Amino acid sequence: MHDRFQKREPADIQWWQVLSATIIFLFLALPSWAQATTSLQFLGAARTVGGSAYLLESGKYRVLIDFGLFVSHEDRFRNNILPFDPSTINYVLLTHAHSDHMGRIPLLYKNGFRGKVVGIGATKALTRLIMGASLDYTGGETAALFGSQDISAMMKNFTSLSYDHKIDLAPDIAVRFRNAGHILGSAMIEIWCKDGEKSIKIVFTGDMGNTSIPLLKAPFDIREGDFVIVEATYGTTQRTGSKTTQFRTEIRKTLEAGGSVLIPAFTLDRTQKVLFMLGRLKREGIITEETPVYADSGMGRKITRVYGRYSGYFRPEVRKLKDGGQDLFLFPGLQDVSGAESLRAQDLGKPAIYLTSSGMMDHGNAPQHLEKMIENPQNLLAIVGWQAPGSLGSQLLSGEPRVRIPVRREGEGALSTGPVEKDVKMRIMQFDLFSNHADACQVLNWLAGFGKTKEIFVVHGDKENTINMARMIESNLGFKAIAPELNDRIILSAEQQDRERKNGAMPCDGLDGGEMGKGTIDD
Repeated sequence: MHDRFQKREPADIQWWQVLSATIIFLFLALPSWAQATTSLQFLGAARTVGGSAYLLESGKYRVLIDFGLFVSHEDRFRNNILPFDPSTINYVLLTHAHSDHMGRIPLLYKNGFRGKVVGIGATKALTRLIMGASLDYTGGETAALFGSQDISAMMKNFTSLSYDHKIDLAPDIAVRFRNAGHILGSAMIEIWCKDGEKSIKIVFTGDMGNTSIPLLKAPFDIREGDFVIVEATYGTTQRTGSKTTQFRTEIRKTLEAGGSVLIPAFTLDRTQKVLFMLGRLKREGIITEETPVYADSGMGRKITRVYGRYSGYFRPEVRKLKDGGQDLFLFPGLQDVSGAESLRAQDLGKPAIYLTSSGMMDHGNAPQHLEKMIENPQNLLAIVGWQAPGSLGSQLLSGEPRVRIPVRREGEGALSTGPVEKDVKMRIMQFDLFSNHADACQVLNWLAGFGKTKEIFVVHGDKENTINMARMIESNLGFKAIAPELNDRIILSAEQQDRERKNGAMPCDGLDGGEMGKGTIDD
């Protein structure tokens, strides 16, 4: 008989061959649910603020939720680190247009990503503006990560959605975007993934909005979800009292005393909220019609026009005003001017309000305005955003009697920046009613709407804030909650035990009262 047909003796079969055949047989015999594991990996905003990025893997699909810039000095080295192959990503779901949520998406295209970015229509409009300017605004930092061609690829592949419409992203994955009330176009994202014969629902809140400024609609009340990823920017801090009355009182007092008001603000959303509030104070007579308001941010002006195009995202009472012909961001005395014109107005010596870019006074026209105003005790610096530790705003809030101001000079066709030391004599006040972030009480009350969950993951806050918020969720609501660490990968299963909200839950019990929490550059 030919050799290849000869009968083999049992001794010729090796033990490892039997084991391999058994493993293959068992794998093929496994039910589909055992092969299609769903997992979530925390690639950013885990026990830190910034760098929001979450990798969801379900079956053969890989979906990123956000891919933003790390903003702290300690974490910025991570901005050029890609812990995965971008070419294997199918979609990027974008919650909103702040750079700590979308600022690194072009880096994905630079390194092989060819899929779609999915977000709300207003988010696409804002992202186009912000990314278009990012190469100039970041002093070369962004340019080291990607180029204009990568931004173009991102925008070319950006798919716009509307709120509240559930769509199939893939055969076993469906998504729906809900209003988050944080900035124009901001969204919470509901994701349904197939888990064998069952399905699991994952909810990403993104950044949840603060309702103290009645402009954008309040965050949508989602009431069901197996797994919830929620922010902790404010940790366990609750805002105390209404700051609106304080703001209007201090503005009027300053102007009536012959002083002027300087309001440095971030161009995205903060500038629009300040304009909206100043318009209200004008209509109410708190600020006279004759008082000039100089707004000198070109980017702020462009973003305000985008806000004007999306009135459907405003609260019903605000939209009614706009439908009746009222411009929400235009009022008597408002002057949209260049930075040079705004600075020249300082020399008139008349009471005025200066709304300028650079929320932390480290660039733009804010330092020049501050230099001119800081030594007059009748003037007011109205800080409306979070100030990073060590920043000029932080120094002023801490009561430093003398500060160094990074003033930019132009002349002879050249541009130079040099610190100017000045004594601090103007009044310094912080107003947290303009914060874009929900405080801890708002977040906990929102979570209390869930009857049950399997697990809650607390992100987008420093280590202390996220851990404390997770503990408070467990103690006040009875849900299982953890603060994941960077790069943690967690299996999400329909078989995981549900935790019901405890009876008589008091969501805000034990919260700290206080002022602004630890925010972001876009707070």
